[in-house]
Amino acid sequence: MRILLIDDEEFVRLVVEQALREEGCEVQSVGSGKEGLDRLRTLSFDCVITDLRMPGLDGQAILRWVKEHQPAVDVILLTGQGDVKDAVAAIKDGAWDFLVKDTPFDGGIVKAALSKLRTVQELRRENLAARFGGYRRDALVDGTSHSWRALKAQVAQVAPSQATVLIQGETGSGKEVVARLLHAQSRRAKGPCIAVNCGTVSRELLESELFGYERGAFTGAMTSKPGLIAAADGGSLFLDEIGEMPGPMQVSLLRFLDCNEYRPVGSSRTLCADARVICATNRDVQELVLQGRFRDDLLYRINTVTLRVPPLRDRQDDLPLLADHMLKSLNMPGAAIRTLTSSAIALLTDYHWPGNVRELRNVIERIVLMSPHTGPITPEEVRQVLPQSPQSSHHDQARLSLDDIERLHIDRVLTASGGNKTKAAQTLQIDYKTLLAKIKKYGLSISDHA
Repeated sequence: MRILLIDDEEFVRLVVEQALREEGCEVQSVGSGKEGLDRLRTLSFDCVITDLRMPGLDGQAILRWVKEHQPAVDVILLTGQGDVKDAVAAIKDGAWDFLVKDTPFDGGIVKAALSKLRTVQELRRENLAARFGGYRRDALVDGTSHSWRALKAQVAQVAPSQATVLIQGETGSGKEVVARLLHAQSRRAKGPCIAVNCGTVSRELLESELFGYERGAFTGAMTSKPGLIAAADGGSLFLDEIGEMPGPMQVSLLRFLDCNEYRPVGSSRTLCADARVICATNRDVQELVLQGRFRDDLLYRINTVTLRVPPLRDRQDDLPLLADHMLKSLNMPGAAIRTLTSSAIALLTDYHWPGNVRELRNVIERIVLMSPHTGPITPEEVRQVLPQSPQSSHHDQARLSLDDIERLHIDRVLTASGGNKTKAAQTLQIDYKTLLAKIKKYGLSISDHA
């Protein structure tokens, strides 16, 4: 914990400082309210311990300022026997607790108060993380293929470290699954794992989403709001599609990676958070660096360790297990769980899967939703929902024109993205208007992919 101690009595400061340092706290100690306010305006603290009665700016003034400008910071008051009534009134005004300075002053009461405060702050962090979806516990589907087992071995080796990790892989290959596997096997497993897709949040909103913002930072900012970095404190922060992050944000992220410091939008204060950053991309980041769209120093910082997620076509042995898991997760309550016949599995295995695991889920979901049957899934049901028959995929493409190949590829990508044209355009690395023109040119129906 980062604590600011304000007291005009040197002896009290020495006793409290020693007690706090014995509890592993980072302590900054000052002898006046004015000095304390100067530190609060420029630095980040979890708690302020201040004397109630001081010359000039007293503890009540400090409390009022903190509650107005930094409401997430807890305030503990130090008071004499004769000021207990005022201290109780201060509790009603927002102070977390007060400690009576008996003679001789015992640092043990500070440690006891700190222990209670830590418990409360941990609960607050869990609630904040839950609000951002950080305590979601997705089922991690295992695999038996050689490529997946090799990746798992790398994850097990890297997870216990604090190193920043870059996960590379095709769209839909399961990069977030790998990120959550890293988190689950790390020392931070009990903390939150917060994920944000840098490609789906507008550039204007991404900074405030990540770093939070202060009241009045922009039109509509009626209150201060913590960001995803604060929510990930003590856990992991997963930044998907890191290659889509705008330039100014890259500078701020680099500062956070270097020293765990960041500034909310509209704030002059520097805050700290202890979050391990895991990045992912389906782009060639080195190429983005050459194009001037990604900072080379940030690339060197995020790829301390690089993990490559194999595409589904390179882990076909895992397909039956993945499909079975998806069938169970899509099953309606009370209904019998459908299974795949060996012939149906053979058809799925023979398909090329350009959209990877995400496309497989889309296909399984369409089978479940569109089929009137309740027994094992037949090859015919699979053929009806696959974008293209496996035989055509493997044997007939040599006879296709370039336009035919382009139409088939766009159709597959639209299927893998669930009909989301923005995501499809990003995957195809073309702009949105170009994609719309090609959809019109080839007569593709978006409703077939939704």
